[in-house]
Amino acid sequence: MSARAKANENDSSATTAAGQIRMPRAPADDGGLPSAGEGGGGLLSAGEAASGLVSAGESPEGLAGAPGAGTPQRVRRRSKPFDFSIHYGLVVLLVVEILFFRLYGGTSAVYLSHANLVALIGNQAVVCIVALAALVPLTAGYIDLSPGAITGVASIASATAVSRFHAPVLLAIVIGIVIGTLLGTVNGFLIARFEFSSIVTTLGVSTALTGLMVWYTGGSTIGSNIPQSFTSFGSLNWLGIPRVAYVMVPVILICWFVLENTPFGRYLQATASNPRSARLVGLNVKRNILTAFMLTGFLSGVAGVLLTARSGAADSTTGPSYLFPALAAVFLGATTIHPGRPNTWGTVIGIFFVAFGVSGLSLVGASAWAPDVFNGVILIVAAGMAIVFARRRGGGPRLF
Repeated sequence: MSARAKANENDSSATTAAGQIRMPRAPADDGGLPSAGEGGGGLLSAGEAASGLVSAGESPEGLAGAPGAGTPQRVRRRSKPFDFSIHYGLVVLLVVEILFFRLYGGTSAVYLSHANLVALIGNQAVVCIVALAALVPLTAGYIDLSPGAITGVASIASATAVSRFHAPVLLAIVIGIVIGTLLGTVNGFLIARFEFSSIVTTLGVSTALTGLMVWYTGGSTIGSNIPQSFTSFGSLNWLGIPRVAYVMVPVILICWFVLENTPFGRYLQATASNPRSARLVGLNVKRNILTAFMLTGFLSGVAGVLLTARSGAADSTTGPSYLFPALAAVFLGATTIHPGRPNTWGTVIGIFFVAFGVSGLSLVGASAWAPDVFNGVILIVAAGMAIVFARRRGGGPRLF
């Protein structure tokens, strides 16, 4: 046999003595990503990435090797209650919590009264928007610790505009929102352009802003000469519903639509899953991160304006105090609806889970320290559960 024939025989399939077919061995996969041009253009385009990126651990059913591809139907049926508890367990706990305080003798008469519900919803409007502000960069895997401080600055700015400079209410609202957006842009520029740590950067910005607020206000409250039309919006109701809820609900719906149903939201999720892969498929990661922090500043500005309208004044402590309840709600929300991933509806459920719990404790007559302990414990438990669920998914934001 010629050398060429022997080579052809070695490259082709060979029949062993046992009658088995031995196929040529494929090159070992070292886990590396193909470079541009390898695989005949196998890299996804940006549009394909936006609509078709699948995070680790989320293989479609039916694919070879996908989890559950060969699972009997009987086993799948058994897992449905467990899957329901994973995705909607917090909703069930919220219902149980409400029923408990409704049936408990010390709170049953007041807990679900119209007055208590109106106060609860009105008080949570600012917290909800601050939480959504923190949610936007967290969707991309970046923790922002500044929404509370930015909310405080926007509140002081709008209150100062109408109180000391007698600006029209509409102009004061615009000033508060613009200042919040600018501060968010500064955060985004430092983190996206210079790749600063988001935690360190936003913590530093938050601390600096808190100090500046104390300096500007002198530790006092700005509350004189604020127009009645401004404060009425935050304190009065329309059709039995707090007026601030008419701002909160559209903000929730817009955030849900943007983060869950637009290419921008999918870009942020792709960045959280794997920033390097997001860059390889053509996503402008820096621009998306900058935009996310700009949106955080914008939402914090809206929250600051609502805070001034709700309280009828502004000071240096109220805004920053919203940070940890907001973060508790965001991390708690990452344990439901889409476990392991921060999401809008989970955040809203987390906010009202904490709110109904604190309201019940207050009606029972718990001490002033009880809400802080409740929020702290919820934050620790929520963060731990979010980590567990993210690992079960096999991926998730880099902070997990």
